[in-house]
Amino acid sequence: MLEDRVSALREANIYERQRYRHVLGMPVITQAEADTIEAETPFMVARIMATGQTELFASGAYHDRFVRRDGRLLLAKRVAVCDSTSIDTLLALPL
Repeated sequence: MLEDRVSALREANIYERQRYRHVLGMPVITQAEADTIEAETPFMVARIMATGQTELFASGAYHDRFVRRDGRLLLAKRVAVCDSTSIDTLLALPL
C-alpha cells in the first residue's frame, strides 16, 4: 500500500500545490513497563492551499508504543486514530 501511495504522488495523481501543518498536543503516558511505554498524543493537521487558504484537514490522537533498546526509546508502533470518520478522498500522505 505504501508503494502505491508513493507511486500515486510521483506519477499518477495531479494535486493543487498544498502544504500540511501538524500541531501536536502534550503526550500522555497510558502505560509504562520496564522496556515499553505506551502514550497518546492529540494532533491537528491543517492543509494550506496554494491560495493561502487554510482549513482543518484532520484531528485525532496518535497511539504510540515505544521500546527501550540500548538505553534509547524507539518508536515501535504508531496508529493515527481520527476524530472523524470522514476522510478526504485525496489523502495521499499518511497522517
